[in-house]
Amino acid sequence: MSVQRYNENNVAYFVTFVTEDRKELFRDPLVCKLLLNILTYNKFICHYNVYAFVMMPEHCHLILQPVGDMILSGIMQKIKGNFSRFYNQMHGITGTVLQKGYFDEGIRNQKQLNETILYIHNNPVKNGLARNSEDYYFSSYQYYEQGNMDFGLLLRIWE
Repeated sequence: MSVQRYNENNVAYFVTFVTEDRKELFRDPLVCKLLLNILTYNKFICHYNVYAFVMMPEHCHLILQPVGDMILSGIMQKIKGNFSRFYNQMHGITGTVLQKGYFDEGIRNQKQLNETILYIHNNPVKNGLARNSEDYYFSSYQYYEQGNMDFGLLLRIWE
C-alpha cells in the first residue's frame, strides 16, 4: 500500500532522504557536488525554492518549496532518480542508491521555518562531524552565515 501525501500550495517542506543501507555516500565531496548540481538543475526544471540543506554522511535534509505546477512527490522523484542514475553511472555500477521514499513535514509559519533551518545547520555539530556549523562545508550555513556564494544559485529564492 502506498502512502498518500497531503499537498498544499505555497508550503515549504522539511524533507529528509536516506541512502540505501545507510551507506555513507556523502562523505565523498564529489558525491555531494553531484547532488548539489542535480538539486540546482532540477530547481529550474521543476520550479522550487530551497531554503536550507545539509548533507550528512548517509542522509540529506532540505527545506524545499514547490512554486510551480509540480508537487513535492514529483520533485523528489526527479531529484532522487537523477541522483541515483548519475551516481551509478559515475561509479560504473547498478542498483539501489537511496532508500525508497522520504520523510516530509509541512512548515506552517516563520517560527517553524527558522527553527528547522537552525536544526539543519546544527545537525553536523550534533552528530560530531564538526565543532561548529561554520566548519561543515556541505550546508546552507556556508551561504547564509559565511557569505559563501558556492551555493548561491541553489539558494536564491524565486518569487
